[in-house]
Amino acid sequence: MTTEREEFKQQLNNELASIQFTGHDRVIRQTHPPTLRSRLLAFWNKEIELPVKLVGGVSASLLVVFLLLNLLYVGAPQQNSQQQQGLRELIEVGGNTYWKDIYEQAVKQHDN
Repeated sequence: MTTEREEFKQQLNNELASIQFTGHDRVIRQTHPPTLRSRLLAFWNKEIELPVKLVGGVSASLLVVFLLLNLLYVGAPQQNSQQQQGLRELIEVGGNTYWKDIYEQAVKQHDN
């Protein structure tokens, strides 16, 4: 049996003796990129597999958190702006109506 195996091996070696692998340099460049650009390209060329359940669960959780935060914080700024408008004073100058603080800022900028 070992002689048969040796004969097959010898026959295979004889048949493949004329075939030579010429892509050795290309394979080495792809497996061991020499430059930073080549390494970055090789890094970006990787495939990433993400389970659908994980992506769906994370996105649903983020959506719920965003909606809860939105509901909690949307009402507060509107109340503050309404309170600020209640404290602001309207004045009439030259037949036009202005907020007093904005008018004073504009006058200061014009004077400078």
